[in-house]
Amino acid sequence: MYRVFWADSIADEVIERYGRQEVVVKCAASPSGGKHIGNLNDILRGYFISESLKSMGVKTRHVHTSDDRDPLRKIPERMPDRDGKWHVLSEEELKRLNKYVGIPYVHVPDPFGCCSSWAEHFNNVWLDGARALGVQVEDYSNDALYREGRFEPPMRTILSNIPLAREVISKFQKNTPEDYIPFNPICENCGRITAKATAVDLESWSVDYVCEDKSLAGEFEVPGCGYRGTTSLNNGKLPWRFEWPSQWQIFDVKMEPFGKDHYEGSWPSGQEISRVILKRQPPVYTVYEFFLINGAKMSTRHGNVYITQDMLEIMEPEVFLYFYSLNPMKQKNLDVRNINFIVDAFDRFERVYYREVETPDAEERELADRVYPMLKVDHRKVRIPYTFAAMVSVSRNDEHILRTLRKTGHLPQDATRQQELDALARVYKAGNWAHKYGPEEYNIEIKERLEAPPDIDPAEKEALAELAGYVEAKHSEEETQYEIFEIAKRRGIKPAKLFKTAYMLLLGKPRGPKLGPFLLALDTDFVVRRLRLEA
Repeated sequence: MYRVFWADSIADEVIERYGRQEVVVKCAASPSGGKHIGNLNDILRGYFISESLKSMGVKTRHVHTSDDRDPLRKIPERMPDRDGKWHVLSEEELKRLNKYVGIPYVHVPDPFGCCSSWAEHFNNVWLDGARALGVQVEDYSNDALYREGRFEPPMRTILSNIPLAREVISKFQKNTPEDYIPFNPICENCGRITAKATAVDLESWSVDYVCEDKSLAGEFEVPGCGYRGTTSLNNGKLPWRFEWPSQWQIFDVKMEPFGKDHYEGSWPSGQEISRVILKRQPPVYTVYEFFLINGAKMSTRHGNVYITQDMLEIMEPEVFLYFYSLNPMKQKNLDVRNINFIVDAFDRFERVYYREVETPDAEERELADRVYPMLKVDHRKVRIPYTFAAMVSVSRNDEHILRTLRKTGHLPQDATRQQELDALARVYKAGNWAHKYGPEEYNIEIKERLEAPPDIDPAEKEALAELAGYVEAKHSEEETQYEIFEIAKRRGIKPAKLFKTAYMLLLGKPRGPKLGPFLLALDTDFVVRRLRLEA
């Protein structure tokens, strides 16, 4: 059956395989630092699939595992605090934390000292972002699952036939040693996951090991301490390629979305391990394309790593959630400099849902009807056009902003307090965007003191005074923009010169946002006085 919404097609596939029994949709993240908005695909793709299944009468659980027993590989140069605000670490802080490389995240202290561990801190920041979007998950700590014995059944199966495990993994992992044992002990001497398992005793539930130098992810070299010992099989972890299918067994996972990196890497081995060793059918899956940020892959080196909290400073939660409802198989470029296009697309999407926009495309209307209720919008909001909101934000005075929005017709004269708050929220988010990421013409500040350009001539002064009177008479944005050209023509002035002079008077620089709408976005009394060179 053809579906206009991608998540419905996946839900159909899940129901076709499993019927209408309860479905666990799973996602996961390693709390390595500030998890960026690309990683958020796992949670949000799963969210839409879960919502789709629910709407079809299927009970679902949305499970998230924090892979907090993974070893710390690298100290990020910048990291978010508990409120999602970024901090750049000093050389001294980097040096202090570097001694924890190789130690499980759950045993590394919180760099900010507000949580019990590095793992808890960054998992909280991560899930706070999801919750701010209205998305709730059942959160599980891998460390707790190991301690509680939840991993014991799949571990016993895997470790009871090590030759088979070695044979299977060697198909996917180059240079698998002949003495390979699929378990990573935690060294009881240095606390690092650098230890190599040398023998396993399932009856005593113990593992012998030697702590050797180890390469994490084939990139980060961690020295071993040389210690030899025996420890419980609860004190360590399965390698990721075995841990992932073990999680499928633990939670009886029936659906999991993941990115192309897993599809091309650990998914093929995960399927084989699940079928051949654990004797379990792998879950239904969907693969999403990664999206670019500002035309490039997200990386600290490029300075383009953003977390959910960053995005919620510049757009409402439902707008950001809408972005993830778009087809996951099409690569997208989230250009924060042009975030206004995403906001504008959402605003239209919402108007289509409310039948405020006529569309000849029946699928567009059907998609809006299907997806909009999933965006967690609890009431109909006033949506100020985003770039206009950015211009209005320069006032930084709620009373002036609301008066301007009423004057321009963007806010009803009898607006409720809730409508005022919605409008102000959009204005200040757009203002944040303009100052942090927006094009130069929107990154503006009003010039506090009047400083007339030295080359202003009498004709320009008369033109500016005439424009002041026109603004005072309250015309529309389009009419005002057109009139600026007409005034220049009548006064024998080049329009470009008149525009430049107006911008210099208002902003102290020769360019800015489209002048007609901008004049109306400001407090009328201020604009009139400034154009008349009075204040």
